[in-house]
Amino acid sequence: MLSNLRTTKSFLSIIFLGLFIACGNNDNSTSTDDDDDTSAACETDGEVDQSTDTEIEAMREAMVNFRASLSSTLLNEADNCLDNERFYLWHNTPNTSGTNRDGIIYDDLTDAQLTAFKEILQLFLSTEGYEKVYEITELAEGWLEDSSNMDAWSPGYYSIDMFGDPETSGSWGFQLDGHHCAINFLVHGDNVSMVPAFMGGEPAEETYNGTDYNIFENEKALAIALYNGMTDTELSSALISTTDRDLRVGAADMSGDPDPYRGTYDYSGFTTGLKYSDMSTDTQANVIALMKEHVYNLTDTFADDWWTDISANLDDTYFVFVYDEAPSTTSQFYYRVYNPYLWAEFNTEDVTGANANTIADYNHVHAITRIPNNPTTDNGGDYGIFAQLINNGGPRTLLEHYALSNHHNLSTIKFDYTVEGLLPERYNHGHSHSHG
Repeated sequence: MLSNLRTTKSFLSIIFLGLFIACGNNDNSTSTDDDDDTSAACETDGEVDQSTDTEIEAMREAMVNFRASLSSTLLNEADNCLDNERFYLWHNTPNTSGTNRDGIIYDDLTDAQLTAFKEILQLFLSTEGYEKVYEITELAEGWLEDSSNMDAWSPGYYSIDMFGDPETSGSWGFQLDGHHCAINFLVHGDNVSMVPAFMGGEPAEETYNGTDYNIFENEKALAIALYNGMTDTELSSALISTTDRDLRVGAADMSGDPDPYRGTYDYSGFTTGLKYSDMSTDTQANVIALMKEHVYNLTDTFADDWWTDISANLDDTYFVFVYDEAPSTTSQFYYRVYNPYLWAEFNTEDVTGANANTIADYNHVHAITRIPNNPTTDNGGDYGIFAQLINNGGPRTLLEHYALSNHHNLSTIKFDYTVEGLLPERYNHGHSHSHG
């Protein structure tokens, strides 16, 4: 299965982006230039020694054992250096036919291997965080698969990429990426993070195979309690003058583009809305409860460390609401929290066209959690210290690999960012996309 899947994977991904390619060689052929790097050959700047923390050691051992269980073909598909831009290529559009992501997918794994990977997730996530991931990737995605005749959705299409080598380094990570769940996990010495973390659901609340689920029940309930407890003055400050509920710092515009908000992205324009120091004591408590709902998707020990940084900067926290009608369990609304150590956004999206007759608009949810990279952020923000690293000027993405490698004989390809080695006319274009 893997050979046939991987032979077509890159081509279908590019077709999905509306690009035309001409490729002279089979993608499974042996190449001597520009092949994707693997962690065995990595010497990434900034790596640190392995931690002696017992929880991190358990994470490391679980990942080492999972990697050892994979065939060389699967491992090569999923294995990357920490400075490989595949770290930044997650997205929220469907992984149609399992071919629009890098790495390996759930369907490539045996039952034992998939169980082992899910055990890794449980080491990194809290009980509540893992439940959300389970409901997103298996229940909501399974509902979509069974309710549609399109080959766009399937629990088996979620992909895994791995970065760095946990056998030899204290810096390593992995990415779970698919339609409504894209989480970037990183271990760096004694630090563990899970940002950026995109989560969504369509339907976010439903019954699948006899199991009731409500992925964002807590986020909604806490936001509604916050709204109901605000004074008129607080609501006036929190409610910004726009009807746009889109995530401001969500996924890239197009699947295949790198995360545009990594590294030195400037969040200073988001110091708007209701400031923490201007909130009543009750409102402050409600905002803290909502913030913690996002932070404590991570396992408690490392969420506690994260929360220490957040709480030390509470006075620089801003809260924003966007809504047409009062937030409720069946209304559409948006909120965000901005703190130097936390960016949390939540939005009830419009339902996608394929599900317009079966799902209410409020039942399609997108949410994202980040740590803004800024000069005072200790231990790095999104992607840690690896947020700004590029693979030494070589091909950084799958698309650049196709554009720059002689063995693919690519006639033309377009990028939304400058690619060293391509003439300007080969990458300049505009586009507009909406996400599923």
